[in-house]
Amino acid sequence: MLIPVIKANPDSCELLKLCSRSAAQNSEIEKLVKEILLNVKEGGLEAALGYAKKYDGLTKNSLKVSEAQIKKAASKIDLKLKNALKQAIENVRFFHQKQIEKSWSFKGKDGEILGQKIRPLKRVGLYVPGGAGVYPSTLIMNAVPAIVAGVKELVVVSPIKGDLHSSVAFVLQELGIKEVYHIGGAQAIGLLAFGAKGIAPVDKIVGPGNAFAAFAKREVFGTVDIDMIAGPSEIAVLADCTANPQWVAADMLSQAEHGSGFEASVCITDSPAFAKKLANCIAEQVKASPKREILEKSLGAYGRIFIAKNMETAVEMVNKIAPEHLEIVAKNQDELEKLVENAGAIFVGAYSSEPVGDYFAGPNHVLPTNGTARFASPLGVYDFQKRTSIIRYNKKALQKNAENIAEIANSEGFYHHARAVILRNTSH
Repeated sequence: MLIPVIKANPDSCELLKLCSRSAAQNSEIEKLVKEILLNVKEGGLEAALGYAKKYDGLTKNSLKVSEAQIKKAASKIDLKLKNALKQAIENVRFFHQKQIEKSWSFKGKDGEILGQKIRPLKRVGLYVPGGAGVYPSTLIMNAVPAIVAGVKELVVVSPIKGDLHSSVAFVLQELGIKEVYHIGGAQAIGLLAFGAKGIAPVDKIVGPGNAFAAFAKREVFGTVDIDMIAGPSEIAVLADCTANPQWVAADMLSQAEHGSGFEASVCITDSPAFAKKLANCIAEQVKASPKREILEKSLGAYGRIFIAKNMETAVEMVNKIAPEHLEIVAKNQDELEKLVENAGAIFVGAYSSEPVGDYFAGPNHVLPTNGTARFASPLGVYDFQKRTSIIRYNKKALQKNAENIAEIANSEGFYHHARAVILRNTSH
């Protein structure tokens, strides 16, 4: 059978294997990434140019993609795709506007004023994959929340294959992004993090990339902020006997087709009969797929149909996996959704197919993977804002509380902390 059907519970070995999966670390890649980052940091623009020519197909002596190039490429977009992308941008913008935070303050009983100031980051780098495919949706999902947050300077880097693709160019134009560089991999991350002649460093880097870009992001964290280290894509489907096995199979394959071989496509059900039908549907769809080889590799490694004793146990298994994407297709789906604690995004109902969220609905498709949904959240406006605490004490408030402050400071052995407030309490 192409995909195993297994009776399981939250402590089953197969479930634990799924939870511990990750792309294999490659020491050679890590060594090369560190070398590239150091060279870009020390060699600046000249080093970045050299790597872009070597690895990213750059043929000229400038990394910059001109506005004229963007305009020319955007003019070639198909009208139906143009309209679809415009609507997707509108949906994503509308959703993320709900996430906007505002500064706030309050006055305490002794006249002190306390608060929090919300400011956008000034300059953000967006990594857009471009070597193995074309991803305008990635640009939308990373750029729109930054724009809504108020980020003024957005810088796009991409390992452009051939000419700039019309769909990516259209999104750049539609969002008003003008600073674009033809560079990818670790060299792009280094350029964003350290800057170079004429290119200022950024405050944060977001966006998925290949193994080189992912490791480079981990290396520069601390010099700049990053969104997350994206792992292989994953989907879990909670389904009972009322679900359509053809539809569930199609949704599972939508994640298995990504191509790394580490994608997880899982269904958890309480119905042995449904499990059998689903396994057959998956086999049929894979056999007819133009991506058969990719699907077989992914499903063979991390494709599973789990049979739980009931749907409540199935939810426990979901919470253990903490999947990036979770679909719930069951007669009591609303009740099941309330029991879910760990998931990047939840798709409720037979018509809430995972690609709806990937491209169009509005919520962000940059989601926590590899079980990090236990503590992490989707990319959002809040990722592009910083918070500053405001403390405004007056004389009355300090004198009233100085002894308490000094008592705590002295208990920790910090004489001068205590002295700093006691002086103000005794001075006139």
